[in-house]
Amino acid sequence: MISETTKKTITRISLHVAFWAFYVLFFGLFYGKYGKNYNQHLIETAVMLPFVMSATYLTIYGILPSYLKSRKLLKNFVLIVLLMFFTTIGEAVSLMIISGVPLTFGAIFDLTSIYLLLETNFMVAIAFVIKFYKLWHEQQEEKYKIEKLNLEKELNLLKAQLHPHFLFNTMNNLYALSLENKTKTSEGIAKISDLLRSVLYECNEREIPLEREIGIIQNYIELEKMRYGDRLRIDFKVDGDVTRMKIAPMILFTFVENCFKHGCSPDPDRPYINIGIKLQNGQFQFRTKNSQPKIQRGSNSKKKGGVGLANVRKRLEILYPGKYELNCMGDEICYNVSLTLRH
Repeated sequence: MISETTKKTITRISLHVAFWAFYVLFFGLFYGKYGKNYNQHLIETAVMLPFVMSATYLTIYGILPSYLKSRKLLKNFVLIVLLMFFTTIGEAVSLMIISGVPLTFGAIFDLTSIYLLLETNFMVAIAFVIKFYKLWHEQQEEKYKIEKLNLEKELNLLKAQLHPHFLFNTMNNLYALSLENKTKTSEGIAKISDLLRSVLYECNEREIPLEREIGIIQNYIELEKMRYGDRLRIDFKVDGDVTRMKIAPMILFTFVENCFKHGCSPDPDRPYINIGIKLQNGQFQFRTKNSQPKIQRGSNSKKKGGVGLANVRKRLEILYPGKYELNCMGDEICYNVSLTLRH
């Protein structure tokens, strides 16, 4: 079986052969039509071929890389001029030999040499443009790979930051349950265990099914209901087909967690939380609304979210650049979060 490297080599050689076959046929037939002697002009073009190939390969594999490395324009320009000069002389002398024309200074530097120079420059220019584009494309791909690698590293750091942050909040929940009811504590440990298992495994993936993210949220809500009981008023609605969509793990969960952490925990009254997920016309919308504790009213609500909100903002910017809208705002009564994703 032919290896991938061998296939690439064969393809590369085939393209080079096709390029030079085009040169011989194009100019041989072009001059042959006007000279009314196709055989003679095809032979002349074939005789010129080694000179044109030499000039082309010396330019794209020698002078061009030298310029890109040193950026010495004048030096490389002089090299190209000298290369074209000696290539044209070589072509002119070779054509005079096969035609039986005496080698004289005037014969070498006549009008024919100008046509030879233009012909050679034409082929070298085509090859130069192709090579330059290829080098530029490879440079862009390398730049893209580096940027992607850096983004992946940053994303992994954000995920690593998310784990201890979630664990800290979860332990607080468990402590609160232990103060209220031992039965709730054992049941809460089981639910927290499920949550931790989901977080540890889900966060290793770039995207997970939206259904799984909703499942994590529902599990977390059930855990919080154990803590707040009838005192908590919560409404969670899902509208649309969520079976086909994928989303970055823990993106939505962070906002839900903040609803409880900043809305319910400090509120001794009857806190409420409204959560809505809607998919319509290829657009995903997520909304949360939670009551503001009286003890926080009058404070700056924009400071909400802390590490979790800063983390999710950075992850959204990495994973959905230009494809999301996030608005967080609040007043003395409630705090609202709105996230829209466009796929």
